[in-house]
Amino acid sequence: MSFYEFLLFAHIAGAAIWVGGGTMIQLFAFRATRSDDTDRIANVAQDIEWVGSRILVPVSLLTFLLGLWLVIDGDGIGFGDDWIVIGLVLFAATFLAGAGFFGPESGRIAKLVGLHGAGSPEAQARIRRLLILSRIDLVVLFLMIFDMAVKPTFSDGWTLTLALVAAVALALLLTVRRRPTAEAAAAR
Repeated sequence: MSFYEFLLFAHIAGAAIWVGGGTMIQLFAFRATRSDDTDRIANVAQDIEWVGSRILVPVSLLTFLLGLWLVIDGDGIGFGDDWIVIGLVLFAATFLAGAGFFGPESGRIAKLVGLHGAGSPEAQARIRRLLILSRIDLVVLFLMIFDMAVKPTFSDGWTLTLALVAAVALALLLTVRRRPTAEAAAAR
């Protein structure tokens, strides 16, 4: 195994942990929010903050740095390649969203739950908003995987268009809250 292959393995493993962790978080969050148990929802939100700050942020930064190293060490690829530029833009978007919104908002929610309890309507609304927006962030992560696998160029108009349309459709599917049927509402 060459050093480049080792770097590639580590980069892919980091991406798997990062995106897989984000996906699992969303599955747990989906189950919690469907339960309408305010304590469960608040606990999941606290777990998300813990996993995000202690695992996902470091792994995402390591994955990013390994990606940079791959470009520097790799033959035939460079920072001017379209798919590299797209990947850097997508990483910047998700990193800035995490550092500028998700992290700080998680802290504010934790304080709010501490002051007013898990059942606080404001805390619950903010948790649900955070979870919905983090689903959009997860879609961006899947766009990064698509970019790394397909390696599109800016001249691949249809490929880029279809990827963006699929991403928007998936984001809408994941963020639109279904209203309960009259029977389900009556059962509560």
